[in-house]
Amino acid sequence: MTRDLGPLDAFGPRSWITPEVTGFGREPSTSPLRLDDAISLDGDWSFALRPRPEAVTAADVGAAGPRTATPDLGSGDWSTVAVPGCWTMQGHDRPQYTNVQMPFAGPLGRVPDDDPTGVYRRAVHVPAEWAGQRIVLHVGGAESVLYVHLDGQPVGMGKDSRLPHEFDVTDFVTPGSTVDVALSVVRWSDATYLEDQDHWYHAGLHRSVALYATPRTRIVDVHATADFDPATGDGRLDVRVPVAIDPAAPAPAGLRVRVEVAGQSVDAPVAIEPADASMLDLVLFGGQHATASITVPGVAPWTAETPDLHDVTVTLLDGPGTAGAPGAPSEPAHDTPLDTVHLTVGFRRVEVRGHELLVNGQPVLIRGVNRHDHDPHRGKAVTRESIEHDLVLMKQHNINAVRTSHYPNDSHLYDVCDRLGLYVVDEADVETHAYLRWLTKDPTWSTAVVERIERMASRDKNHPSVIIWSLGNESGSSPTHQAAATWLRAWDGTRPVQYEGGIGDDLFADIAGGTFPDPGELYARPRPETDLIAPMYPPVADLVSWATRATPAQPLIMCEYIHAMGNSCGGLDEYWRAIRTYPGLQGGFVWDWVDQALWQTLPGGTERLAYGGDFGDQPNDGPFCCNGLVAADRTPHPSLLELAKVVQPVQMEAIDAARGQVRVTNEHAFVDLSWLEPVWSLDVDGEPVTSGALEPLALGPGDHTRVELPVNVPDLAPGQLAHLTLTFRTLDDLPWAAAGHVVAWEQFEVGRAGGPAPARGAAPASTRALADLEPTLALWRAPIDNETYADVGHSHAERWEAIGLADGPRHAELTTESHASDNGGVEVTHVVTVPDSVGEVARVGVRLHVGPGAATVEWAGDGPHEGYSDRCAGTRFGRWTTSVDDWPVPYVHPQASGNRTGVRWLRILDERGEPRLVIDELAGLDVTVARWTDDEVAAADHLEDLPARDDCWVWIDARHRGVGSGAVGPDVAPEHRVGPGTYRWRYRIR
Repeated sequence: MTRDLGPLDAFGPRSWITPEVTGFGREPSTSPLRLDDAISLDGDWSFALRPRPEAVTAADVGAAGPRTATPDLGSGDWSTVAVPGCWTMQGHDRPQYTNVQMPFAGPLGRVPDDDPTGVYRRAVHVPAEWAGQRIVLHVGGAESVLYVHLDGQPVGMGKDSRLPHEFDVTDFVTPGSTVDVALSVVRWSDATYLEDQDHWYHAGLHRSVALYATPRTRIVDVHATADFDPATGDGRLDVRVPVAIDPAAPAPAGLRVRVEVAGQSVDAPVAIEPADASMLDLVLFGGQHATASITVPGVAPWTAETPDLHDVTVTLLDGPGTAGAPGAPSEPAHDTPLDTVHLTVGFRRVEVRGHELLVNGQPVLIRGVNRHDHDPHRGKAVTRESIEHDLVLMKQHNINAVRTSHYPNDSHLYDVCDRLGLYVVDEADVETHAYLRWLTKDPTWSTAVVERIERMASRDKNHPSVIIWSLGNESGSSPTHQAAATWLRAWDGTRPVQYEGGIGDDLFADIAGGTFPDPGELYARPRPETDLIAPMYPPVADLVSWATRATPAQPLIMCEYIHAMGNSCGGLDEYWRAIRTYPGLQGGFVWDWVDQALWQTLPGGTERLAYGGDFGDQPNDGPFCCNGLVAADRTPHPSLLELAKVVQPVQMEAIDAARGQVRVTNEHAFVDLSWLEPVWSLDVDGEPVTSGALEPLALGPGDHTRVELPVNVPDLAPGQLAHLTLTFRTLDDLPWAAAGHVVAWEQFEVGRAGGPAPARGAAPASTRALADLEPTLALWRAPIDNETYADVGHSHAERWEAIGLADGPRHAELTTESHASDNGGVEVTHVVTVPDSVGEVARVGVRLHVGPGAATVEWAGDGPHEGYSDRCAGTRFGRWTTSVDDWPVPYVHPQASGNRTGVRWLRILDERGEPRLVIDELAGLDVTVARWTDDEVAAADHLEDLPARDDCWVWIDARHRGVGSGAVGPDVAPEHRVGPGTYRWRYRIR
């Protein structure tokens, strides 16, 4: 049975499910050199959502009616949406979240019959002054297939949701009049199989749309290679400028390109195909372009620590002129400027030498993070302000690199990384996770895979921040990847190529063959598609095995490690001890930056943060999208504060801290420490005693020195602790931080007096009886995501539920002794024996019911934020205060949170600041405070499911399990687990 062809069939029947068709009428990818002078078409567009591509009519795309007709918004078929934007966040259709699985059933190549297709319409006035020029329509991003019609005429189409589509529309418009622009976007397509990433599927025009004009004889693109020679300090700019010549214009007299940088200029002739070309001329002709080189002596180089940029102007001239050597005089009177473009470059050299990734000749540690485009209100349509805010936050937390997981970002991100100083792994929009070992080996898809990689590199080639090309993510390994890597190295030899897929492909192949390879051997296998070893979530022991089995032949930089899902990121300090110890380990990228939660309006008008399945989206992967170092609104999670501390670029260790002797190491690769002010303070029980500042240290990169601090530890009363803290903070305002911003710190215990630790401050007038607090044995906690999603079918949460661990007394007996303390109050001692038959538990502690009226907690211990035994490097001892409401962390998917380590005493106060309960003489135990029980937290799917009430519980634990990274990465290390045995702990109630 045949069907009538619709307007979207203009480029081939059902081209949206034809993998070999990747674009039609689309211009080659180039650097974005023209958008600053473009007319923005962002704003409100008329919009209609059709159920499938075949349902789009000629009238929808403007083929019927007057030339400048716009849809009848009163007809009910049309509404208004904002561009850029996702229609899934503007009242049409719905977002859908999956991780590995496809959002719809296969087989490979099939799309659903219900395939929402949005038609955007807008009348656009073309300026009269553009007459005689070439006119280009720019669509920054369309998910997932774009079709363009002007005045109802088919112009072109394109796939790849995360790169721009540009169309030469000169022949479709009339300068001085209005054109009706129709942009149709098909949601599900063959391209979806190449974009099977762990993120929300949205749909629509999620990046900016613009119209711009160029001369007909013009600069097509600029490929600028700005190299830096660390031996001489000189920079060399090599520029290749392809040029297009208007065939209708008179023949140029002396076409050439002038390149200007750093006060120097050079003219270079444009090679033009001879009109009467002989066979030899054709063979020797290398394309219509110009090449130029300029040496800049003593140039300020670009690094993430010193992001020095240089403006470059490229002008296309016609006239006799004088071509040749740099600085050669020209003849302005005879020069006719035909076209000019501007760009910025950074002089830097990136290379892999042995087991080191070098920037300007120096090995760099990659303190990186993976970042998805995400806005909790706008979905994939992130703003420039949001992009900049993300990158500033990264810099403020000692992150120096970002992987654009798993697709090219908006060009603005690279501009900001150039300016602020962040290394970028630029990743192609290729992930075939559901068909991991199959799709990329099928030649049907080869053109699309290679084209996506080529188009990414062509757009982003001039950014100094881009130091590594990535072929994509989790797409197996195939000859297509090898071909793409070969092309990249030949086309741009200034950057290494990265790809992880070969490791996973080999691993699955070995397992299918009945063998389980040694991870060190697996990582060391040579792979032609990658210049780096980039594994995912390796245990630290595997990294050490690789680094010590033989001299590494390549650098190892983890493309993903330490999965930041909910209450997570335990063991970060263990990773970085290995990275700092073993040659070849050069860091990695945390997964990932932001919780991908979306604001959802519920019946009745209330809002909540939602995750997979909350929109009726099937299939889905639930809250697995909430794995950010920051919350959806960019509030830092405790895991980000831990990362900032662990990767800080200034390291401090005690020589004799009690005498103020500390070794300081500068881990920067390029700058000394003179931009930081060292300040120190001496505290007793968290109260400041004395402080001071040192002169900035002119300590060179990679060097260390001994500093002497004028510390005099006072005599301590029984139970007191003294700490010395050394902090390095910015001296001046920076583009990413104000003066005084803390870059690095370390705290050292310098005195401890034996005996119990009494609370500072008043106690209640009367002591509550222990029985009034309803002490209950606690062996369980509301499972964190790492205990729910790890090893599905055999997870900790499932085992604990199967044995009924939440009902602690079934598994162990709590023995409690209490008596009046000589110092007032009641001294309490608990003893618990966890039998071998129970195995590993979440905690061994006691829960106390404080009751209503608790408003504030004051404590002496580690803080100020949440900490666990395997994630407490970012906390420090002090005297802290927070509200009961703010003690837990509001993870989108409710789970255990809010633990504090090393607590010596706490006071619970009412709204007037009067003490309700004091618990002291703790020997540095773990404490949690909450308004809900663990059962209530575990039963809640969302934060709003937790009861709103005035109540309070306190948990005092002899041992509390760490958090690990087990949803994807390693489980909690053995030393941070809680196993069978006898536990004894004590405290005093006042």
